[in-house]
Amino acid sequence: MTTNRPNSGYTEGALFTKAVSDFFTTKFLVLSTAPFIITMVLAFGFLYYLSGEFFDMLSVAAQAAQNPDAAQAQNELAQFAKEYPIMATILGSFIFKAVAGALFYIVGGGFAVLVSVILAVVIVGFFTPYIVAEIQRRHYPDIERKATVPMWDYILFMLGRFALFLLFFFVSLPFYFIPLVNLVAVNAPFYYLFHTLLTRDVAGEIFDKEEMQSLFKKAKWRIVTTTFILYLLSLIPGVGVLGQVFFVIVLAHQFFQEASRLRGSRVTVA
Repeated sequence: MTTNRPNSGYTEGALFTKAVSDFFTTKFLVLSTAPFIITMVLAFGFLYYLSGEFFDMLSVAAQAAQNPDAAQAQNELAQFAKEYPIMATILGSFIFKAVAGALFYIVGGGFAVLVSVILAVVIVGFFTPYIVAEIQRRHYPDIERKATVPMWDYILFMLGRFALFLLFFFVSLPFYFIPLVNLVAVNAPFYYLFHTLLTRDVAGEIFDKEEMQSLFKKAKWRIVTTTFILYLLSLIPGVGVLGQVFFVIVLAHQFFQEASRLRGSRVTVA
């Protein structure tokens, strides 16, 4: 059925209902495994590497406490252990290792989830053109995909946003030690990057540069509402990685409908 809907609205519920229907098809379910597998291997491989370095550091502290002269030449940590043997003994004790290890995996696991979500967003970006094209074929054949943003502009945009993310991240570090405030401080930089990468990837497949500027101005809060819901979902372990294809589908539906609003075009409802 084809209808004129230049001023049509939508609700998040309708977007998610359509997206769920699309996602639970063989094509998209199979596609969603690629970002999941790649992200899990990279994220937890990196966490495993960091944990090895962390426990190696504790082992050096323990060895230095037992034999300072033999460990003196190893590194600065060994020199510190020689000067402060009591502290080195504590650092190398089984109890401290157990407590520190538990904290490391709790805190490190939390950051692994956040980092894996961003990593998955980057990876799914390679599949975004195919996903958006498929959603267009299924639901919006009358909406033109312009996608004329130059690659160089895209690269500069992303580099700038990653720089702002790092600045935002380091500025928020002092707030990590304030209860409740730290929940916002930890998540705000990651939500910013999540929102920026995801919206730019999907919008760049549908709109030209001028339309994107208009879109992000006129529909800012509708888009923020959608990406905030998606970000909350992404914090559920596994969903943030396995659900990236679903997130792209949701935004594809939203942006095609926003294109209808901007252009006053005819939308084919499938």
